Amino acid sequence: MVVIGGITRLTGSGLSITVWDPIMGAVPPLNEADWNVAFEQYKAIPEFTLKNQDMDLAGFKRIFFWEFLHRNWGRLMGLVFAIPFMIFWRKGLLKGWLLRRCWAILIGGGLVGALGWFMVASGLEKDPDVSHYRLAIHLCAAFAVFALVLWTVFDIRAGRMTFKGNGTAPAPWARALLVLLVVQIVWGAFTAGLDAGRIYNTWPLMNGSFMPENVRAFGDLVTDLSDHRDGVQFIHRNLAYVVALAFIVFAIVFRREASMEFVWIALLGGVVLQFVLGVLTLLTHVQLVLGVMHQMGALILLAVVLKALHRTGQRVTSMPA
Repeated sequence: MVVIGGITRLTGSGLSITVWDPIMGAVPPLNEADWNVAFEQYKAIPEFTLKNQDMDLAGFKRIFFWEFLHRNWGRLMGLVFAIPFMIFWRKGLLKGWLLRRCWAILIGGGLVGALGWFMVASGLEKDPDVSHYRLAIHLCAAFAVFALVLWTVFDIRAGRMTFKGNGTAPAPWARALLVLLVVQIVWGAFTAGLDAGRIYNTWPLMNGSFMPENVRAFGDLVTDLSDHRDGVQFIHRNLAYVVALAFIVFAIVFRREASMEFVWIALLGGVVLQFVLGVLTLLTHVQLVLGVMHQMGALILLAVVLKALHRTGQRVTSMPA
């Protein structure tokens, strides 16, 4: 789902379906007349009138494919979860904390879909692009549901753990890594939403400067660093150094801790790979495969951090039915 979402974004396909129909939207246009209706709907939005006036029906079908696949993969995920959930629930196999957790996952997945439409709606009336804030909300919500599912898997396999640290040395620092990584993921979403990765495609400097004049060209520090492409890329690329250094130091310092066995290797290798992918994505003006791999890298890095958190969490001694 993350891969398809990344391709949908990078190919400019996200606004090709201009209506929200959770049920009948699963059926694609079935004939030429249906395709023409969908294309006419697309022609009415700013993305077509301001950016894609030369697009023909064949071009529209190409971008429609990715958005249609993205939405229907979401529907498929819902079914893959909801059907066994209902079966297990009726058989009495889900009780207590696990039942509550499954409800949270089910509701969270539906919320991610609704937030997807909330994001798309921001690009249908005035602006030719979706709000990068709404894109960040949608992405972070998807990552949060992924984290909830993964934490549940860890709980089932290794016993329930709370998010609170268990008092060992790595525990507070692992939680600090999570905060740092989440901030970087948010600015990564801002970078994607503003297409900020397609400017200043040099490294390590931004076209010869550490901080180009355009980074502070709009007069307000918060706006410059969160609303404009130059400032957003500046934060994302320089925060990457902080994230990489923090992960590397954590992995080296705590590599001998029992709770970090093998995890420290994954943290070290994961952050180095993600940093390299980020640089290559930038240098290639966000080449499609590299851009998608970089987004997946963030998700994988999140998974490894969650593993470290679970191993250093306080154990829940009672496992209610």
